[in-house]
Amino acid sequence: MPPITPQSCIQRKPDVLTTDVNGEVVMMNAALGEYYGLNPVASDIWLRLAQPRVVADLVRDLADSYEGDPAVIEADLLALFEGLMAKDMIVVDTPATGTP
Repeated sequence: MPPITPQSCIQRKPDVLTTDVNGEVVMMNAALGEYYGLNPVASDIWLRLAQPRVVADLVRDLADSYEGDPAVIEADLLALFEGLMAKDMIVVDTPATGTP
């Protein structure tokens, strides 16, 4: 699987079950029988993935919302998405780089 980049498009897997528990998202991958809780910021990110999003666009939106450093937000976001991808919670569409 290629790495997630700022140009990657991320979307939730449709079979991931989610619910809100006291303002935080709890998710379950029914196929794996595992569940995960997200902190408030990660919950906000998950909610923003209701539609497919390009990572760079999401970084810009989060930097505006949280008044944070885009470089730090990008690094944290890529780490979150790598973890979610490893748990089979998201679908990643990474555009071709043009290199063989």
